[in-house]
Amino acid sequence: MPAPIPAPPGDYSLATKHYSPTATINHPTHLTVTTTSSSRVNGDWGFKRPFPLKTTTNTTYPLIRVRQVDSTEHVTDFQSASDHTITLQKFQELNLPISVPPGGTAYETESYIRNPKSVFEEDSDVTALNEQQKVELANKRWKFTGPWLAGMTDGDFSKFLEKKVRGRRPEFRAFLKETLAAEMTADRIEKARLAGETTEPPKISASDITDAQLTDYLRELRQERMTLYNLVSRFLDLAPIELAIEYRLLGRLAIGKPKELSRGSPYGANGPPITHPSAGISYLRTRNFQENHPLYGPQKHHLPVEGRVLKPTNQATHNFMPTIGVAGFVGSISPQDTLFNTAKLKSSKLGKALREIELEKYGGSKVYVQPTNATVDSCGNVCVSIGEADSQAEEVQKEFEGKSNVLEDELKALQEPEVPRNPRRTPNTFSARPGSRITSSASSYGFRLPATYT
Repeated sequence: MPAPIPAPPGDYSLATKHYSPTATINHPTHLTVTTTSSSRVNGDWGFKRPFPLKTTTNTTYPLIRVRQVDSTEHVTDFQSASDHTITLQKFQELNLPISVPPGGTAYETESYIRNPKSVFEEDSDVTALNEQQKVELANKRWKFTGPWLAGMTDGDFSKFLEKKVRGRRPEFRAFLKETLAAEMTADRIEKARLAGETTEPPKISASDITDAQLTDYLRELRQERMTLYNLVSRFLDLAPIELAIEYRLLGRLAIGKPKELSRGSPYGANGPPITHPSAGISYLRTRNFQENHPLYGPQKHHLPVEGRVLKPTNQATHNFMPTIGVAGFVGSISPQDTLFNTAKLKSSKLGKALREIELEKYGGSKVYVQPTNATVDSCGNVCVSIGEADSQAEEVQKEFEGKSNVLEDELKALQEPEVPRNPRRTPNTFSARPGSRITSSASSYGFRLPATYT
């Protein structure tokens, strides 16, 4: 069995709040073990000792996680693993791809909502990189050998400086010499080009840099914080910082020295993920496929899912968006103009379900929503984005679940109702149904008696 991964970091703000020790953690840390029904009856789970039947047969699904195979009391420590395993199955039924998280700016967030980018794109899902590619793809890649400084505590940062940084001072000076030599070579080539020289000037190597030149270069870097951090980040392979921090340091750049700013990293605001950005929960690259209904044919929209209203809106507490749970996750509602906005809640058919707690309903209020995409943040939390469900797709889904009969209702509406015949029929009257067309004659108006045959 593989070793368990570290538990997710705790939230320090929960120290003064209610915290449940039995609550499901953000992501699983141990492997899930299952067995067949015949082996489950005998307590056989593939370990050296059988598990007790009283605790392993009273659950619906045979799923356990083993925390310790053999303890000091010679007892196997295990517990049920249905929480994360069933949640994974429900999430995979949504057919959602994992997208790259949005950046910290409003423009990047709006671009993420309209055009989400998969974590399996070729320019970002790359781990085998050389030194040049690490520099070029610094704002796209997700794996770094160094830590994310913004997420470290003071104690962790001091330990990192003492163990990883202080002993590499000579290496950093050699790295700065190579960087300075490359900059001086580029300046020499640019001056030769402006002067109209046809021959390329010789390159400057790191051995040609004197200690006085390196000292002057260090003094310049102390004034340019942005350039200094980029060099330190390249040397230690640190995760990038938020782009807004670089914008605040623009005023400290040297006069007349150009600086090229690229688009910020999606992991600059909250840090890089601890595993692959997909976390192994979905390997879909896109959701651009069309669902085919056996009766109605290809569908324009994906079938919505039914979500539970966990917390309705409450303007008194400045809670203007409802909290809706989907497939075991708390959905994230986009700030676009949808049915969940405060302006449309009063006039919508779901207004009562989203504004009030309906205690008379078993299980609480439920609404149909449309999942759009999902992301995994740096702490391992799965963020599912949801939106307004299409009305026709909602009716199709209700019929699929047996909650309505759309097809039968349409067929009944197309059928003409059968009107009974005239109950006052006599031998001299017509027996046509009301509303039918009859050709009149003199006998029908009583001007001529009907012919009699003798």
